[in-house]
Amino acid sequence: MRTDELRVIAPDQRRHGEAIYDLTAKVFPDFGYYETVKACRETYFGNSHYDWQVSRIGLIGEQVVTHYGVWNYQMRLGTARVRVGGIGGVATDGDYRKRGLMDRTAQAAFDAMRAAGYDLSLLFGIDGFYDRYGYVRAWSDLSFLIRACDLPREKPDAPVRRFRSNLRRADLTALYNAHHATATGTAVRPTYRRMYPWTQGPEGYGWSEGGRLAGYVLLTRDGGRLKCLECCGDTEQALRVLGLVARKWQCDQVQFETIPYLSELATRLRRGNCRIETRYRRCGGMMVRMLNLPSALRKMSEELSRRLASSPLAAWRGDLLLADSREQAMLRVGKGQVKAVPPGETEHVIRGGDEVVQLLLGTDEPGEVIEAGRMKLSGEAGRLSEVLFPAQWPQLSQLDRY
Repeated sequence: MRTDELRVIAPDQRRHGEAIYDLTAKVFPDFGYYETVKACRETYFGNSHYDWQVSRIGLIGEQVVTHYGVWNYQMRLGTARVRVGGIGGVATDGDYRKRGLMDRTAQAAFDAMRAAGYDLSLLFGIDGFYDRYGYVRAWSDLSFLIRACDLPREKPDAPVRRFRSNLRRADLTALYNAHHATATGTAVRPTYRRMYPWTQGPEGYGWSEGGRLAGYVLLTRDGGRLKCLECCGDTEQALRVLGLVARKWQCDQVQFETIPYLSELATRLRRGNCRIETRYRRCGGMMVRMLNLPSALRKMSEELSRRLASSPLAAWRGDLLLADSREQAMLRVGKGQVKAVPPGETEHVIRGGDEVVQLLLGTDEPGEVIEAGRMKLSGEAGRLSEVLFPAQWPQLSQLDRY
């Protein structure tokens, strides 16, 4: 077989859906073949934000031999929103591996995403593979661990009702979006229209005020450990609910997964008895690739202006050029505003490789990102980077992952 026999196209749900589900189940058999096919059909592809127009499959004849899936959603960068292509179901038929077929399929998906207006691409990758496509570490997973005895023993102020998790509930979606309105890395919901298929369905506990849902927690149990996957609403009431459930379930520890580091809840936990675990992976885990640097910066203009206005550089005037391995873009700073403009000449430059996207995300402190990425700076670029691209500690809920 010659590689030029590969035909890369956008998948058609009616013609190629079952073949994609079959390939996914064969390449990722952890949950069992038939269970995975069912989940793909009903949830992962079939009732989700999977983008059939920009995802790509490779065909040999009429056989689907490669798949590079794209899930379309809006991601928060502070108050800004950028369009993200979340990558999943990356699979090559076992009889056609190590022939460069995935390289062609992935590149076609990158081209399609950029043409369709996507800004970034994110994925949860195996170690040592996706850097060849320009992906770099997006952020590190955080978990907070506390003893159940350190939770409040007071009863919640309002009655607590148990419910079965359902991401289609409009009140859950609205409350989640309001509570995470400026939390970098989080997805603007709705995403999946049913519960995320690869996570054991959590139990929900909610409370109301004035007849409307005011807060909730989503929980699972792992032996003697209570795991909190999501928490929305008043922090004190949420901790009281967690204390109530932990005692009921006889759990001695509570673990918080993927809660935003800058949230009120995380701040409260850090001021008490708490252990924080940060899991770093150099080339694996959550990884990001820039698709359109000028577009992303345009969408971040208001957020960047807000950061500038509250900084010692609020009166600074000039242009800042950012250049990564594929393109460049310019920010014009003046009168307390930051605007994206066509690139031109300036003495203030940040020039690097694929890692430049980490500055936009706030993956780490900007100085650390610049040093690790061996970026070259000139003029006032160093001072500006500290103001415009501070660390954000992004996180994405387990229930929005792809």
